[in-house]
Amino acid sequence: PERMVRRTKEEAQQTRNALLDAAELVFERRGVSSTSLQEVAEAAGLTRGAVYWHFRDKADLFNAMMDRAVLPFERQWLEPADDDVTDPMGRLRELMFDILRQVAVDARLQRVFAISTQKVEYVGELDAIRERHLRVYHQALLRIEALLRQAAAAGRLAGGVSPKTTARALHALVDGLIANWMLDPRAFDLRRVGRSAVLQMLRGLAARA
Repeated sequence: PERMVRRTKEEAQQTRNALLDAAELVFERRGVSSTSLQEVAEAAGLTRGAVYWHFRDKADLFNAMMDRAVLPFERQWLEPADDDVTDPMGRLRELMFDILRQVAVDARLQRVFAISTQKVEYVGELDAIRERHLRVYHQALLRIEALLRQAAAAGRLAGGVSPKTTARALHALVDGLIANWMLDPRAFDLRRVGRSAVLQMLRGLAARA
């Protein structure tokens, strides 16, 4: 019986992953608002009932798709680490470099970011998607601001630099670079240009030795 339960769980997970794979492809092709759950089910070779067994509605499916692709990175990027305080500016630099690097190399990350920035309208049933977006945005701001406050406490930030305002500017820099690159990945090298832009901005914020 234990083996049967395990097999049933594995099959349920496979079905769930097949639906998330299909959602990525259909959302990317048709946009989220224009896609029906029936189309996602058909693309996965499953019934509409299978979709509702695993997901409450389209927003739940979308958020699960985002979580599968991005959650491991969100934990890595957004949760404070024990050694943040030893070199907060170094940690901030590496954090921003890592985000740019992962987006540049990870096709699934690129796909879900493209869907979440170019293929979704925050209206009606999809308002729950906006809630997730805002939650992650605020978490990112808090993480950056905390590192900047630690840098200021250690005398590493230039006088008059506001951690709160600067956190928004740094977030906008990385967010904007990714958004522009995803519109035309051939226009520039995300990692090279991104690293240079981040370094220039952080140099401008650093206290003079």
